[in-house]
Amino acid sequence: MTWYAHWVGSLDDNGYHFLLVGLILLTLILLVAGVWFVRRTYWIINTPTSKIVSAHQGYIEIEGITKNIDASPLVSPLTGTACVHESDNLIVVEDETGECLVDPESASIRPNLRRQWYGATERPSGATNSVGGQFFGDYRYTEKLLLPHRNLYVLGWFKTITHDPYVVENESVASLLREWKHDPQMMKTFDLDGNGSIDSKEWDQAREAARQQIQAQQVRELARPQQTHLMSANPQSRRPYIISADDQTVLAKRFRRWGYLLWAGSVLAFFFWVSAYYVRP
Repeated sequence: MTWYAHWVGSLDDNGYHFLLVGLILLTLILLVAGVWFVRRTYWIINTPTSKIVSAHQGYIEIEGITKNIDASPLVSPLTGTACVHESDNLIVVEDETGECLVDPESASIRPNLRRQWYGATERPSGATNSVGGQFFGDYRYTEKLLLPHRNLYVLGWFKTITHDPYVVENESVASLLREWKHDPQMMKTFDLDGNGSIDSKEWDQAREAARQQIQAQQVRELARPQQTHLMSANPQSRRPYIISADDQTVLAKRFRRWGYLLWAGSVLAFFFWVSAYYVRP
């Protein structure tokens, strides 16, 4: 450390004080950053993995397979790659017991696919879309994707929303009746007296026909699920909310490694601060 003592001794007063302040700030920053990573390791390791259907309400972790919330798959706007997460859309995770919606808002997301490239236009076009691979250009494109049918780990707040089947059925009937009102041919089938208007008795018959159609549809579809499971952040909690394509074991090891490295850096910065403090009277 002779070189360090010699260098510190050569600094003027302003440089010396700047060094001391900088080192103590660096020590604190690295210490806090290490706590941030180790704290996430703690919650990943100490939160038991739950099955979706039997999960308790509150802070839990789940693992499953990603799938699209709709029949039509999402695609990345930059490269057209099929994905399950783009912008703020909900993600569906499925395990052997059921499905859970995942709200990505306020989550720390670790995607399956990360790529970055450059181009000459505001949006990538042509061959760049397929290869994603220019190294120079006026525009930088960044893509972070969660892919369908891949493993996903979620640590966050779980809640189950129960639907009243009577309310669900009434809403479906009302929606179907609104569709029929804009279909003249359908309205004619309920105009029993042929006077061109639907009276209250005929409207009651239309409502009953709509209800029977909805009930038959529910039977064919094995009825609507009576519960919706949701994972999301809790604004009133400081616990981490994580959505990760990495396995929880891999994720915990990575967070722990970064935490320990940052703490080691904090100790080293503090050592240099102490050394600098005692080099000069």
